[in-house]
Amino acid sequence: MNQIDGFYGEGGGQILRTSLSLSVLTGQPVEITRIRAGRSKPGLKAQHLAAVQAAAALSAAQIEGAELGSQKLRFTPLCPAAPGEYHFAIGTAGAAALVAQTVLLPLALAGKPSRVTITGGTHVPFAPTAEYLEHVYLAALRRSGLHVALTMPTAGFFPRGGGKIILEIEPSALLPVTMTKRGTHLAIKAHIITSGLPPTVGERGAEAVREALSKFKALLTTEVRNLPSPGQGAAITLVAECESGPVGFSVIGERGKRIETVAAEACAEFEAWHGTKAACEEHLADQLALPSALAAGESRWSVSRVTEHLRSVLWLLPQFLPLTIDIQQEKNAVGTISMVSGGLPGKPQHFG
Repeated sequence: MNQIDGFYGEGGGQILRTSLSLSVLTGQPVEITRIRAGRSKPGLKAQHLAAVQAAAALSAAQIEGAELGSQKLRFTPLCPAAPGEYHFAIGTAGAAALVAQTVLLPLALAGKPSRVTITGGTHVPFAPTAEYLEHVYLAALRRSGLHVALTMPTAGFFPRGGGKIILEIEPSALLPVTMTKRGTHLAIKAHIITSGLPPTVGERGAEAVREALSKFKALLTTEVRNLPSPGQGAAITLVAECESGPVGFSVIGERGKRIETVAAEACAEFEAWHGTKAACEEHLADQLALPSALAAGESRWSVSRVTEHLRSVLWLLPQFLPLTIDIQQEKNAVGTISMVSGGLPGKPQHFG
């Protein structure tokens, strides 16, 4: 039983989700303690419980401690991830994208196609938006051999949720990630999503982005979508496509917050990253860690800031796989991650 301290480093749900993915991929049973112990409401929330149940569904896993508020979980997969059609309902506005990331790589490496439908929050605080998942994370991994398509027929904003994303996953073979030199900007696109609001709100958001990024107007396009949803909401995701790959910056609206403010915050995050020489922003950097660990060879990526979130996942990965990891950080906080992996073992021996 692999023993994982869920309170290590950043101590959030990332340690839980990544441990679940790796347990399913390697067949190693895992016990995770002190889950989210440093949070104001520690233990498993609905979205974490949904990730546990989703990982268990893939691998016929035996689980203990899978209940709301639990700070200890034992997870024993009994078989490799089974490709097929799955439906996972979070039941709240919990982040659908984070549940998707838990099951995506195990199913992509399962050898046959899968279709996954997840209902919950598509645009919620402290999680990737559906646009970020599609146009940044999945787009980056397509360069490394991942074959997956995402659709979102319904948006789900906090606190109502009720959104839906659908993943069509094809068999994939991952190659090492290389995102060190940004190169030139190829395009910048602003995705403005609203639900239950007047059409003028989205148009104001697009105009605010165009004004804030006027010096990039030759590269900039905006897309305004008003999607069906159980509740009202707005969000803006900026996606910058560079020679090295895509990066993204998302801000979620909230009651009483003008769409112009949402646009200004997203643009400010882009500008801060643009002022560095890094290929990745801080969120993509830690999301690249797991696929890099599964790809045989050396992966390298540069990041605008080495966060505790990134350090936490880099601490976790070698507890499941033999890896060599090096973090080089410059005085201006820009860092470069190097990871050498032997890849995923061809025939895990731990199942059952």
